[in-house]
Amino acid sequence: MTTAAKALAEIVPVVVVTRGGNGAYAIDSSTGEEAEVKGLNVAALDPTGAGDVFGAGFVLGTLAGWSLADRVHFANLCAALSVQHFGGSQSAPGWGDIAAWWRLVGRRDERELRGYTFLNDLLPSHGDTKVRRASATIGLRGIS
Repeated sequence: MTTAAKALAEIVPVVVVTRGGNGAYAIDSSTGEEAEVKGLNVAALDPTGAGDVFGAGFVLGTLAGWSLADRVHFANLCAALSVQHFGGSQSAPGWGDIAAWWRLVGRRDERELRGYTFLNDLLPSHGDTKVRRASATIGLRGIS
């Protein structure tokens, strides 16, 4: 996998390979940075939209100017949080979901969580961030 990603990085500036519950690998050919992130241990219910959520998290980090490792960790977290709920866009995490996860597990000093410490500076320090879910936009129609 890394051999193929490095070969592709000779053609495009950034390569990201997602591996579902096994995390992700990325290489930035402009900086030479590489990042390999392990998957997070979550109770997955529905993978619908997880790749899109990963991509959105990665783009947000890119636009914010984060390091490659922080971008991949953040995207990995967003995707992991999304698979814990049913339904594509409705499962995409918001800042409240991310803050709640970090308050719950971020206090642990486990090796796999060290890559997420950038969240300490990113998330609000107060604990009143609300977790919200999108409402379904699909209506039921009568069968004729």
